[in-house]
Amino acid sequence: MTVHFIWDFDGTLAESHQAIREVLTLLYKHYDLPFDEDWVMAFIIQKSIGDLLQKLAREEGLSAKDLLAFFNREQEARDDMIRAMPGAKAVLEKTSQNGIKHYVLTHKGATTSPVLERLGIAAYFEEVVTAANGFKRKPDPEALHYLIEKYQMTKAHTYYIGDRPLDQQAAENAGIQSLNLSCPSNHINQHIDDLMAILDLLPDMLDASTESLESLTVRKQQEEGK
Repeated sequence: MTVHFIWDFDGTLAESHQAIREVLTLLYKHYDLPFDEDWVMAFIIQKSIGDLLQKLAREEGLSAKDLLAFFNREQEARDDMIRAMPGAKAVLEKTSQNGIKHYVLTHKGATTSPVLERLGIAAYFEEVVTAANGFKRKPDPEALHYLIEKYQMTKAHTYYIGDRPLDQQAAENAGIQSLNLSCPSNHINQHIDDLMAILDLLPDMLDASTESLESLTVRKQQEEGK
């Protein structure tokens, strides 16, 4: 059985924290809103930027669509600030050598692919799904279901790698496994301290997929022998 890794982008594959901080500071200033930086940054880690903008729209009588357009435009203008997370390329290289297939699923827009190119990691990914694809936002599993069905992924050997509770929730809603940089380990999630920790988990992942394939082969042989 093939193992599939679906990656979140901001905060997981890419270090974009400073760019996001700058954009949110500018957004609050543009709309003349008081900016509690510590609260805002904690909120988007626990929830999401989309949730923050929806909250602002409700409480301040603003257009959520306009807020999101402002954020996306200013974030894309700072794409040059984005750097690959430590260990990202090494993990992609090692896991690809072991037959693992990679994908990106992010709320970031259409400039995601050019950023991946600039970071030198675009070639590792089978497909990059962004906000431009029009799927419902996480934790809705719609985009994950699209990838699972298109690439005929076995859910037991498919992992969504992220950095927020939102990412774990999306994985759980899709019925797949989760690797997460912030959430504690539980029945569907494995906490990782950094991306290099994935390489420590790799042997068990590959063994489990091999055992599943062997079981499937034996079952088919038994059925054919009847």
